[in-house]
Amino acid sequence: MKTCKVLCLTLLIVLVQGCYYGSMTGARTLGESHMTVTGAVALPAYLNADDSREAGEESIDDVPASPSVTFLSGATDRIDIGLFGRAYGIGPMVRVGVFSPENKQALSLNAGASYILPARLLATQFGASAGYLLGSSLEVYAGWDGGYGPDVVNIPDDSEGKADWDQVENVFHQSVIAGVIYGLPGGVAEWIPESIGFEFAVPSGLARNLVMFGLAVTY
Repeated sequence: MKTCKVLCLTLLIVLVQGCYYGSMTGARTLGESHMTVTGAVALPAYLNADDSREAGEESIDDVPASPSVTFLSGATDRIDIGLFGRAYGIGPMVRVGVFSPENKQALSLNAGASYILPARLLATQFGASAGYLLGSSLEVYAGWDGGYGPDVVNIPDDSEGKADWDQVENVFHQSVIAGVIYGLPGGVAEWIPESIGFEFAVPSGLARNLVMFGLAVTY
């Protein structure tokens, strides 16, 4: 059932415009044979009205809503492998944890590569995060997220006003992230998610200051 969900969600994500900052998956590995699929969306919030207006008028670093989907499976207690879709692309990823997922503390590294379909170019994604489990259900975490690939925020237009993927530039992007993941009590109803998450990401290198506010649901 989860395989069907991840395929449908991934297809939807790669058809929707959006860049992505942050991970939305926390710092803790899943544990061996544990499988999840996470759907998420991050919304930009500019720090002042002038920045928001200028971004819309100039169409430079006008960051859109950013949907994503991530499928992860615990290969071992400390290694997750999976697939993610975001920013017109889809590709594999791996997360390696320092501690067992049963520990209160969590520290992990993640890396991935995605094929940007319209540009026919490769993009990379990597990051590190640390977290701590409060009680039995609430994880707080913070970290750094980066990557290199086509600038899907600033896509040049051709003579007909359409996206000119042949002229898109490769850029390095990064952000500082912080968030929480709350594990929901198990239920018999299939629609009840395993957890929900909230995340803030502060990107750097953009023309205007903004914060990405993200919401994630994991099954």
